[in-house]
Amino acid sequence: MRGGGQNPCQTRNVGLDLIRSCAILFVIAGHFFSLHTAFKTSTFEGTSLFIQATISFLFYTGVSLFLLLTGYLNTNKSINKKYYKGGVRVIISYLLFSLITIIFRKYYLHESLSWIQWGLKVLDFSAIPYGWYIEMWIGLFLLTPFLNLLYKAIPDQKQKLILVGTLYIMTALPDLLNRYGVHLVPGFWQQCFPLTFYFIGAYIHEYKPTIRKGWAWMIILGICLINPIFNLIFIHNHTLVQICGNSNGVFGIPIAVLFFLLFYQLDIHSKMNKKILAKISVLSLDMYLCCYIFDAIYYP
Repeated sequence: MRGGGQNPCQTRNVGLDLIRSCAILFVIAGHFFSLHTAFKTSTFEGTSLFIQATISFLFYTGVSLFLLLTGYLNTNKSINKKYYKGGVRVIISYLLFSLITIIFRKYYLHESLSWIQWGLKVLDFSAIPYGWYIEMWIGLFLLTPFLNLLYKAIPDQKQKLILVGTLYIMTALPDLLNRYGVHLVPGFWQQCFPLTFYFIGAYIHEYKPTIRKGWAWMIILGICLINPIFNLIFIHNHTLVQICGNSNGVFGIPIAVLFFLLFYQLDIHSKMNKKILAKISVLSLDMYLCCYIFDAIYYP
């Protein structure tokens, strides 16, 4: 998936390739848990569901990692023809895989819609059921040069942290506090979470923060255990209650950021592994756009 770009003719950052490769695999795994199994509808009990509930929360951060990559790699993009031409590949890929998916849905799944109706589905990003990401990405792509102007106009690190913190409060807190019929904080800006991840990525690119790996993994594991432990203790004879919220919420954002910090400066010496990660990274958008077809075949 598109998370900024690394020129294949230049030296690639293998850490970013690893993050992008993990992100697309997380997206596929997240679809498996949330869309194609009985994980969300099964009564939460037993060791198997406990393990699934633990690892699934990490897998749900796939899109978040792509957004962090977008901010990290695009923070220096400016308003020029070269930048806007860079979005053409994504649009072409979307149109191509939309056509392939339409043919698949029409002749393999036998969905009886007219070609005009299929064309409208391309325009509303439902020809590919996972096409919402492209719809979101187009807006973020168009805003990117202006977001960069805003970010670079902020004079110091402290004020940039305040920007990130403000966006975190505006987009993450409603996910935790406005649920189950309760509305405790303003939630109008909750859907602006892509901006939160974008500016976090830009901040990481500028200041190159580091983190102790052991502590990072402990925090990630601790957050991932909140849902299953809470349900084990307090919820009985019920499906899994997502007390931690979504991947763009109070707990989901730290997991994605910590995972990014663990690997973004990683170096791998094996040329073969570098090539494999680079290939997966380059093809991640195509993998995302065609994974619905494989999901429909394997999870009818």
